[in-house]
Amino acid sequence: MENKTDLIPDNMTIMEASEFWDTHSTADYPSTVAPFEYKPVGRVTFVAIAEELKEQLVNRAKKSGISIETLVNLWIQEKLTA
Repeated sequence: MENKTDLIPDNMTIMEASEFWDTHSTADYPSTVAPFEYKPVGRVTFVAIAEELKEQLVNRAKKSGISIETLVNLWIQEKLTA
């Protein structure tokens, strides 16, 4: 049986690795590890928000044309610097 899998390219960027694995199955590479570097930009903390508050946030964020996360971060930043 002939092996028809492509070789995994060395030194791929995250985008190149993403594109590669979008078109290839990890099942075809059972004993291969594709190394990559990931340097997170910052740390994310999740906070529980009541459902009714979330709906209000969604509406306000849409009106402002920004994401809920951006809106909440802006409001927290304003409150903390006041």
